[in-house]
Amino acid sequence: MTKKSRGLVALVAAVAAATVLAGCAGGGGGGVAASPSASEWDGAAIPSAVISLAAQTASFDPTATVSATDRAVSALMNTSLFVVTADGETEPGLAESVTYSDDFTSATVTLRDAKFSDGSPITAEDVAATINRHKAVEGSRIASTTNRISTVTATDESTVEFTFPSPYPSFEGQAGLLAIFPASAMADADTYFQAPTVTSGQYTIEEGWASSKLELTANPNFWGEAPAVEQVTFEIIPDGNSALSQLQSGQVDFAGDLAPNFITQVAGDAGPQVLMTDVYGFFDLRLQNTRGPFADADVRKAVNAAIDREAIVSSIWGEYNTPQSGFWPAGTDAYDDSKPVAQDLDAAKEFLKGTECESGCTVDMVYSDQDFAFSGQLALMVQQQLEEIGMTVELEKVDGATLVDRLFAADYDIVPGAMASASNTPDQLMANALLGTGPLKSEFTGYNSEEMNQLIAQVNATTGAERLEAQAAVEEQFSEDQPFVTLAPWVRGSVSTLPDGVFTLVQSMARMESQN
Repeated sequence: MTKKSRGLVALVAAVAAATVLAGCAGGGGGGVAASPSASEWDGAAIPSAVISLAAQTASFDPTATVSATDRAVSALMNTSLFVVTADGETEPGLAESVTYSDDFTSATVTLRDAKFSDGSPITAEDVAATINRHKAVEGSRIASTTNRISTVTATDESTVEFTFPSPYPSFEGQAGLLAIFPASAMADADTYFQAPTVTSGQYTIEEGWASSKLELTANPNFWGEAPAVEQVTFEIIPDGNSALSQLQSGQVDFAGDLAPNFITQVAGDAGPQVLMTDVYGFFDLRLQNTRGPFADADVRKAVNAAIDREAIVSSIWGEYNTPQSGFWPAGTDAYDDSKPVAQDLDAAKEFLKGTECESGCTVDMVYSDQDFAFSGQLALMVQQQLEEIGMTVELEKVDGATLVDRLFAADYDIVPGAMASASNTPDQLMANALLGTGPLKSEFTGYNSEEMNQLIAQVNATTGAERLEAQAAVEEQFSEDQPFVTLAPWVRGSVSTLPDGVFTLVQSMARMESQN
């Protein structure tokens, strides 16, 4: 196994829709930018590390959770058929090889020789049982991925046959979202996910969640090489000041998903290492398309023109981010850097002519600081900017759980949110953000365009230049319909005292390096 492979075996996806609801971070090109103060690492084992994250834990079950913390934990505890690398590409994980039918409507996966943490072999039956169980869960948070699979069958101990309802050339990138669990456990999955002590990844549970802490220990039967850190403690610290203080005092070794204002406190210091991680996604303003003023596309376009992205990015992220106005995030193959990002109040007022907001209107903006620590600051800036075109924005702060309920009930006019994909493939991002018939109803906006749905199907079924052409058509349709407003790439900010590269938050997951 190469050094690159050893370092990437822990990059296992957790959930698709989870990236949508909770404040788990990321946005641009899949890279990690670090401050120059990182210490060198000789590849030897590190006895222990404490990782703090802000999001509350919800469940070990990937079909049930929307927590960024759960995704990071799952990435270390479980492995999927393919793993997503730091640059958004895919490598074999539990899969040794994959072959496709000529039309990409089926795939045959051959498994490598691997074991669960209890020493039992990981077989094709485990793969089939895991995915079939997830497909059967009503309201699954990973439905956008499992719905792309028609059948999954174990043909022998090491061979799995997949069939798809339509051509699926990006299957490997999406299969990285599906961690594999024991078939015997899937017979009573609810019980298993209360304490999943048998795992397929680098770590297994030493002690379950208690007092907002979870202790993991290295899996002695892991199929890859031993992880860099032998024991990992995850700790939930919602308050950024507390997380940073505990890192500076040595109680925490890695403070993840910090608000930008906390990052700037330590940037340039000789001690902690600042990590800014891009993922394939964006921060946005979700606009309710099914009722009220935003049922009119011209009103949505007016908001898009009236938003001062440059001021928002400067105030919230400073030098660590850039404005975005198109659909495809920076770093993705179809990113268009020519999309205008400057505020244009004249254009906004022109769009409002003939609409119910031409002479002013009132909308509500619901937000939660538990999702993104800067949501309150963003809400105030949006309120002030839309006032410039006669739109009164009434702000309502709620807790995270209430916000999720309001999203599913379509009980809002504007909600700040984010969307990301775990890999550099367009399928998941489109399924969650733009597909009207998808599990999230176009990022909870209710947008449902037959033209857009057809374009998405075309992107999903093609590769190469044909796919890029279809993605450009998606961008054009997005601008025409403006179902929501993108603001900036999604960037994860963390501070670490661990040696460079040992642990990072990558895409919507986490990565632990392996020992030399």
